[in-house]
Amino acid sequence: MGISVRTLQANHGDCILVTHEGPDGVFNLLIDGGNGPTFKHGPRGRYPGALRRALDELKGKGQQIDLAILTHIDDDHIDGLLRAFETPGYLGEMVKSIWFNSSRLITNHFNAPEISANNIFLRGDSPQTSVQQGKDLEALLQEIGCERQPVVMVGQTLVKGPFTFTILSPDTDKLQKLLHKWPVEADSGQTSGHSNDYSLSLDEIWAKDSFKADPSDYNGSSIAFILEADGKAMLFLGDSHDEIIVRNLRLLGFNKANRLELEFVKISHHGSQYNTSPEFLSLVNSSRYIISTNGSKHGLPNKRTIARILASSTGKICFNYERVIAPLLLEHEVDAYSSRLEALGEEIRL
Repeated sequence: MGISVRTLQANHGDCILVTHEGPDGVFNLLIDGGNGPTFKHGPRGRYPGALRRALDELKGKGQQIDLAILTHIDDDHIDGLLRAFETPGYLGEMVKSIWFNSSRLITNHFNAPEISANNIFLRGDSPQTSVQQGKDLEALLQEIGCERQPVVMVGQTLVKGPFTFTILSPDTDKLQKLLHKWPVEADSGQTSGHSNDYSLSLDEIWAKDSFKADPSDYNGSSIAFILEADGKAMLFLGDSHDEIIVRNLRLLGFNKANRLELEFVKISHHGSQYNTSPEFLSLVNSSRYIISTNGSKHGLPNKRTIARILASSTGKICFNYERVIAPLLLEHEVDAYSSRLEALGEEIRL
């Protein structure tokens, strides 16, 4: 009984499996799929990644993915899911319901002309797969009878199984910015820089910290939400923009004197300094702040984000790759702050 959360090792991306076990059975929620190697890697994809291994475990238990959420179009969130749809026996057979603000759903929502260039195609490169070369993901979802949610956006409170979702992002403005041809691959880290800030001390950061916002339209379109079940609340931010989260938390009545109490926060955009402001951190209170990345791209996580969390909270900052931790602290900072940074175990049980 209870809730378990597994922040899978998704390289520089996000892939999170939330499982609820209750009197009515087991409900599995999959949030994003990491980049392609999160599902399979190596020559001809012969080696299973963390997502494939997790799905194999569920198959071995006779379980399925009751709901999959694709937060936005960046490859480090969606490509692992696409590979799982391309491979026989996985998401094409396991997933019951999916939330994804596809281009087709967005254009329909705004009564705008469909942008066929934005259709997502599966490769179907396995000779044994029933997914043929060039099959459109939307067509596959319809073919397999996967339940679709219309556009997911701010103002909605959605209930699925044991979970209640309070949607914080995107809003109409963020979605309208996707009414154009999408790039082949959105650079999810373009605003984060390609060098890190680890040579700065925490004191230097705190003395001269100012927040600049992420301008990426694709990150701004991320689905972000408060997830609640069994009297517990969690915050999943995808790569969402800080300002929309702050605005909607305030509209829900949260402020510095009345913080949103959380079991954990999945920090936005792999710990980018452009997506986590001191103002946001003043609105939440959590014992854990989770950052998902192996540190291989775009200088993430930024030490400036780590400094902001340390200053605003007594909670621990948790990473799904242990090797990310050591470079974040200078030698003279280790004694004071190393206990606040920790590697995640196999799962968090709530």
